[in-house]
Amino acid sequence: MRPLAMLALLLLAACAEAIGAEPPGACGLVGTSVLPITRLGPFVSVESMVDGAPARMLVDTGAGSTVLSLAVVHRAGAALDVRRVVRATGIGGTATYPTARIRRLLLGNIPVEPAVVTVMPTVPVADGNIGMDILGDVDLDIDLPEGRITLHRGRLCPDANPPWAAGATELHTEARMPPQLPATARPRQLLAAILLDGMAALAQIDTGAGTSFVARAFAARLGVTDAQLASGPPVRLAGLSPDGATGRLWQFREARIGTERLNAPVMVVADLHNQGFDVLLGMDFLTVHRVWMSYGARRIFVAPR
Repeated sequence: MRPLAMLALLLLAACAEAIGAEPPGACGLVGTSVLPITRLGPFVSVESMVDGAPARMLVDTGAGSTVLSLAVVHRAGAALDVRRVVRATGIGGTATYPTARIRRLLLGNIPVEPAVVTVMPTVPVADGNIGMDILGDVDLDIDLPEGRITLHRGRLCPDANPPWAAGATELHTEARMPPQLPATARPRQLLAAILLDGMAALAQIDTGAGTSFVARAFAARLGVTDAQLASGPPVRLAGLSPDGATGRLWQFREARIGTERLNAPVMVVADLHNQGFDVLLGMDFLTVHRVWMSYGARRIFVAPR
């Protein structure tokens, strides 16, 4: 079976008032909520309610905005706003979608109210995607080997480690800030510095990607030609843009992620449409690692399982 890969990169920020973040300058974890998750193929989902309508939502750390299918929006009785649109860029290119404002979304048993969501005709695999417009307001403990995602209110302090029994390695990060917002604002993207075949790369950790990707442009800088890629097995890709795409499997020599060395990793090389990073670390990486992501503190920790 060929792997299915999903890439969801949306550019609209929404409001998550009930989750909320700590005020700028404050730190410290002030509460936890464990999300019961269900595996949908390579992805993870959580049962939710959207204005009283049930919805199965993928947890998607690669999506900037939360997405709902049109069917869920109709069931919830929400109205489309065709004047406020989102340009969604991912596998297949860029497309424009309307938005809707919902009064209350239950993320597990955690209320998020109100929220502006992107509306698509259909969403692959599930009824929608929970993006980082909501998830970025908490610290995320992603422990898929143990079957759970834990939301920690507040944010990790600069001199603290995650509250894990097992040791973890902190990755160097680069925060991409929204335009015209103060430096204390939450980043639009939080990327990790890694090495791939000895070359420095920026990686996004993406629970919405069924497998790990390398940008075609970065592979070219490593000396991998289009002719060489053509000899690799093709992989049909599905994402949030209406058109699909095809990538190629390629075996690299090694990846260094923190102190860990991955020998001969096989990743999909595809066009990532100049999103500002070189690598997507997808569910093949996350199913054997525990990851802590703190957008507020701009810190990422990983630990192999």
